[in-house]
Amino acid sequence: MRIEKRILARVEGTAYLELEWKDGVISDARVIVAGSRSLEKALEGRPVTDALVITPRVCGICGHAHLMASVLAIENALGNPQIPKKAELLRKITLNLEKIQNHIKWFYLFLMPDFLRLGEELKDFEPYSGSKWKKAISLCADITKAIALFAGQWPHSSYAVPGGVTSQPDIHQIYSAMQIVCNVKEFFLEDMVGMPEEEYKKLGESGLWEKIEGDCGIFIELTIKHGLDWKGKSYCRMITSEQVPSCNSAVKVFSGRRFHPANYESIQVLERSVYSQTQIVRYKWAPCETGPIVRKIASGDKIVIRLHKTYGSSFISRTLSRILEVWDLLIEVENHLKKLPSLLKEPSCLDLMDKVKRLNGEGVAFVEASRGMLMHRIKVIEGKIADYRIVTPSMWNLGPRCRRFLGVAEKSILNLNNPIHAEMVLKSFDACSVCTVR
Repeated sequence: MRIEKRILARVEGTAYLELEWKDGVISDARVIVAGSRSLEKALEGRPVTDALVITPRVCGICGHAHLMASVLAIENALGNPQIPKKAELLRKITLNLEKIQNHIKWFYLFLMPDFLRLGEELKDFEPYSGSKWKKAISLCADITKAIALFAGQWPHSSYAVPGGVTSQPDIHQIYSAMQIVCNVKEFFLEDMVGMPEEEYKKLGESGLWEKIEGDCGIFIELTIKHGLDWKGKSYCRMITSEQVPSCNSAVKVFSGRRFHPANYESIQVLERSVYSQTQIVRYKWAPCETGPIVRKIASGDKIVIRLHKTYGSSFISRTLSRILEVWDLLIEVENHLKKLPSLLKEPSCLDLMDKVKRLNGEGVAFVEASRGMLMHRIKVIEGKIADYRIVTPSMWNLGPRCRRFLGVAEKSILNLNNPIHAEMVLKSFDACSVCTVR
């Protein structure tokens, strides 16, 4: 038996992969994340609105999701006031735009270049110099401009406040955002899936993922060629806060066949392990995967449901789910933008600041971030934060083992026979170390 320690390249933050090899295959794996952000502790004793500025600094990639979870948790403590429709749409638009640019960057900048390490000639995907790399970077920059049209800046936006948002967009900003969304839709169809919209819709209706073309088709071809399609399976349990028609609870657990209502009080955050600074997260003492794959299953997506029936929660299922979610998010953003012009004269925010300053209570919120379900939980006494808890998607996916179970990503790496495959499987969760530690 030998032990190999690998520093992961092209991930958010710093993470290590410790592999134990036996008879040519990985017999054990540990995802090691060092350091601590300690933001929850730093929030204690501060005015409750400070959370809106501090929590987006948890991560430079999905900070907008943290802002949304934070403001929703505060509003939950206030009794869930009905915010203006305009504010509700703006929050959804900017959050979805953050997911879109994250998905695209992850695929082109983090995932596809690893096929070059496997010996593939993919000059277009070469980091920094490849045409696909450059195009993805440029497009994502435009998407973040669309976020900034409404949120003022990206990353670390703080434009959402209890009662709504602080922005007052005009028709020119809305049309500018629409044009960017139109450009991204064109990129998705021409580059990512390589087919007209009607043809792609027909594939979605039939579930025939094998006929997807473009860069996504290249990914499918290479994944099968290198035997990665069946690899990377983890537990069949997944968790989400996405809406499911047959399940009305805020949190749902997917058992592999159907969704079950879940009680968020049964989410356990255990002590850190001996080898990683990440705390162990479990639902009723068992690990759960989270991410776009469970969201797509929840939405009834035929392609992902068929993929999952064939491959389970594997490398190919996890990756294609995230790529194809880009289109769903684009359509949702486009529909929200079309509704905004008729709401421009409405207020963007309720005046709740007096109530916030005198607030006593507890609130919890769930937001579907790029990597999966994000939870913020706050306790407020006389307008000051008494306790703040954050459970990120990366804590679910990359967290370490407990006495009974390996971590989700750790299990997915077992029995692989190539260390690059192990890194690629880990990256299919979009490894983010800064979101993993507390």
